[in-house]
Amino acid sequence: MARISPSPIIGAVALLTLSACGLSGTTQPTVSGTAQRGSPQFTAYVAADFATALAWSPDGRLFYAERAGTIRTFDGKTSRVFATVSASTSGEQGLLGLAVSPSFQSDHFVYAFYSRADDESRQRVVRWTDQGGSGARLTTIIDNLPAGDDCCHKGGRLAFGPDGKLYVTLGENHLAAEAQRSTSLRGKVLRYNPDGSVPGDNPFGSSNPVWAIGLRNPFGLAFSADGRLFVTDNGPTGDAGTPGSGWDEVDHVVRGGNSQWPTCYGNGIHLQGSQCAGTPPTYQSGNSTLVPTGATFVSAQGPAGYVGDFVFCSYDQSRLKVLSPDGTRLLSDGPRCQLDVKEGPDHALYMSDTSVIYRLGA
Repeated sequence: MARISPSPIIGAVALLTLSACGLSGTTQPTVSGTAQRGSPQFTAYVAADFATALAWSPDGRLFYAERAGTIRTFDGKTSRVFATVSASTSGEQGLLGLAVSPSFQSDHFVYAFYSRADDESRQRVVRWTDQGGSGARLTTIIDNLPAGDDCCHKGGRLAFGPDGKLYVTLGENHLAAEAQRSTSLRGKVLRYNPDGSVPGDNPFGSSNPVWAIGLRNPFGLAFSADGRLFVTDNGPTGDAGTPGSGWDEVDHVVRGGNSQWPTCYGNGIHLQGSQCAGTPPTYQSGNSTLVPTGATFVSAQGPAGYVGDFVFCSYDQSRLKVLSPDGTRLLSDGPRCQLDVKEGPDHALYMSDTSVIYRLGA
């Protein structure tokens, strides 16, 4: 994700620092405004304290993860605490990822990714069983994921693929060379079974959770209706002589794929080695700094003017960025969005900033 300054969250608004690498500056929520495409209404839905990740359950509840360590639900009327974790909020750490099981109606599982407060060099994925609206039977399913020993590049996104597997993003922890090593978990998209075991058909070996390599700090993770996986990746900020801003990416991630970092960045700008490894991004922001975060594909029933598009939040510009369905062309800016965006069961888009979750729809 972008760089989060080491200061903790205070009250309902997180005080952060945002650069091309990460979150900086203090921002205030803006409820006014309308989308620049179509005519859906943009309104505040529920207050939230730095809602890093959103997820919907089949019964129509919105689950949202607050960076300091609380997962809440909102049913349209009442917000309640579902579960808490002891999360570090140092640097870019925190409660960063959230996913609801694709079999939720039968297993009632809810998953989260967080940075451990008891050991800031490690991160984990946990699972609860929803029992009467509260998280029960907490289980650690993936532990000791590396967090590094400095501020940044923690990754932390979760999503279930159409194959029923759990996909996890990890940043390279400012150890850029690790992103090109398939034996390292850093700078990767990882793929697990829902119980945290490693699928036998992963590309780099039956005991290796790595699905794709060559990422710097992936913080958006979204599957399309036809199974394509897109990731938003934060661009370099002075690493190894790179520019101090810009060059954020959208990458089409495939089995065994390589998104080039740190051999190259942006539109094939050479950085290390003799040539660019892997596949260039579908979209890169050039000199514009976006700090891309949460992402989703909009369904055929989504808000007017957004149908079928790929959208992601820009922390730096505090806007929803609207791309073509193939992720190659920036079409327009939408309304305010900094942290995550998901389509609800009513086919409205729900998006978060540091203190509010908004609704965009009819």
